[in-house]
Amino acid sequence: MFLLTAICSWAQESKASDEKSIVPIIVEGTLERVPPETVVMVGGRQWGTDGYAPLQGDTLRNGKFRIVYTPESPTDEYLLIAKYGPSMSRHSLHLYVTPGTKATITGVGIHEMNWYAKSDNPKQIEANEYRAYLDEKLPGYWDLKRRDDWVNKEDDDYYSVKKKVREADSLYVEYMIEFMKDRKYSSVFASNLCTLSLMILEGKNKNMGIRGRAAKLLAIVPKDAPYDEFINRARKYLLPKYEPIKIGEKLHDFVLYDHQDKEHHLTEFNGNGKYLLLEFNSRSCVPCVKHRPNEVLNNLYKNHSDKVDMLMVNCDAQYYWDIECKDPNKYGRDPWHEWNDKKNAEDIMQRYGTETGPSYFFVSPDGVILGRISDQEDLKAAIAKYFKI
Repeated sequence: MFLLTAICSWAQESKASDEKSIVPIIVEGTLERVPPETVVMVGGRQWGTDGYAPLQGDTLRNGKFRIVYTPESPTDEYLLIAKYGPSMSRHSLHLYVTPGTKATITGVGIHEMNWYAKSDNPKQIEANEYRAYLDEKLPGYWDLKRRDDWVNKEDDDYYSVKKKVREADSLYVEYMIEFMKDRKYSSVFASNLCTLSLMILEGKNKNMGIRGRAAKLLAIVPKDAPYDEFINRARKYLLPKYEPIKIGEKLHDFVLYDHQDKEHHLTEFNGNGKYLLLEFNSRSCVPCVKHRPNEVLNNLYKNHSDKVDMLMVNCDAQYYWDIECKDPNKYGRDPWHEWNDKKNAEDIMQRYGTETGPSYFFVSPDGVILGRISDQEDLKAAIAKYFKI
């Protein structure tokens, strides 16, 4: 018993010593033309995942911020997040800095693509090489993305900006594939490949062969490379099990489960004489819940449940579904259907071409997909358009 106690005591002291040995980093900088209430936060990347914890932040003062940050575990990869505005929208930038040193951030506007990070870390130098290449090939791209963040339909240049962004994003995909085919594998490569593959998934380039060309970049990843969630996601996007479903096609069926663990099928709504509003969302995702138009959804259920069925496909991992979502007091509960596939929703999100929530599909009584929108679009207007109510 004495020996066991001594070992436990040594382990605790060792762990405490390890934690104390983690040297903090300093992240400081200036962001111009950013709302004064913006909060800037830093999180350390952990174990090759795209989770960053814990977060530590500072509020902009005259556009300046300074954060002294100590990660929970040794790392030189971080995420810089800026949250701004009444909805606390967020943009983020990957940065690389060696413990005990400093990263300096400069930027204009709220889009992370118009922020620059500088440190002596070799990965940051490599990341800036990617950036410099795109600056050369697509001059003005970052300013265009910044304008895209602020433009709205009342602005005279709304449609011209959107057109220019689509064209520039398409060129981004082309140029980045060409640049990356001669790069060596690193975590910076992994991050950029993930971004590139997501842009292809979202249709930034309509060239039918573009995904195949991008998929060849996966051959650069060594077979014994440490696990990296960015590469896992890139494989999912570039080598998909399913092609994204198209407008005009019928619902693709999946097996899902309700809160009582009863099995259901998406196609069971077909032929019942009602339209279907199909929502993809996550209860545990704070931004997803904040962006959810609850008033519009509640009014649709209250006033038109005789014409429209409603289903939230819950995209939470099985743990959250089985434990957290079972308690209606934890994340809330809607009076309409909510189902989960208990498989992290990977297949169903891929088939329906949605990566995050909320997103909405409008389905005819016979199961044909009439349209879809993202959380950035007007749900009320789309309901009127597709459901004729």
